[in-house]
Amino acid sequence: MTTASTGATESRLPSRSRDKRPALALLALLLVLVGALGSALLVYRTGNRVQVLVAQDTIRQGQQVTAEDFTVAEIAFEEGTEVVSASSVDEFVGAQAVTSIPAGSLVSGQMFTASELAPAGAQQVGVVVASSGRPSDTPQAGDIVRVFATAAESAVAEAADAEELVPAAKVVSVGATSDTSDTVHVTLLVPEDVAPAVVTASATGTAAIALLPADTAPVVDWRTE
Repeated sequence: MTTASTGATESRLPSRSRDKRPALALLALLLVLVGALGSALLVYRTGNRVQVLVAQDTIRQGQQVTAEDFTVAEIAFEEGTEVVSASSVDEFVGAQAVTSIPAGSLVSGQMFTASELAPAGAQQVGVVVASSGRPSDTPQAGDIVRVFATAAESAVAEAADAEELVPAAKVVSVGATSDTSDTVHVTLLVPEDVAPAVVTASATGTAAIALLPADTAPVVDWRTE
C-alpha cells in the first residue's frame, strides 16, 4: 500500500519589528530642547530692550531740532545697532540735522551736528510768495528754486520786467498754507550779498520763485564736513 505523503510547510513565527520608541523619545527630547532654547532667547531679547529716540515727524536737513521733534520707542537691543538712548534727548536739542530724516526713523548721533550748517557768506531768508508768483505745486523743503523780483506795480508783470535775484536757492522750509490767504512763507538759503534784495521783494509783495530741476546745484548749500 502506497502511503501519500503531504509536504507540510513549516510555519514561521512573525519576526518582531524593531522597537521605535527610543527614536521617538530622542526626537521628543530634541523638540523640547529647541523649544527651551527659543524661549530662553525670547526672554533674553525681551529683557534686553531699550528705549531709544525716534523722529516724531520728518526732520528737514538743516533744521534745528527741539525735544518735540523726537518720540520714544522700545526696541530689542542688538550689539552694533546705531541708536540713541531716550535719556540723551537733551544732548540733541539745538543741534541741526545734516540730512533729511523721515518720520518714525531711529536716529543716530551722526545725523546731527552742533555746528552751524549754513556756510560763511550765506543766510536763511524768509520769503512770502503770492500764488501768482510761484508754481501751482508749492515747493517743498530741499527743492531748488530761482528767485525773482517782479515789477512793483504788478505781481504778474511781463517776464522781461522780472529781475533775477538768485539763480538757484535751496528751500529750507515751507510754512503751512492758509485758507484766508493765497500767500505761502518759504525759507531760502541764499548768498549774504543778495539777502537784502530778497527781503525787500518779499516785503513789497513782488517776490516770485520758479522751480528748477532736482539735480540743479544751488548757489550756496549746507556744509557737508
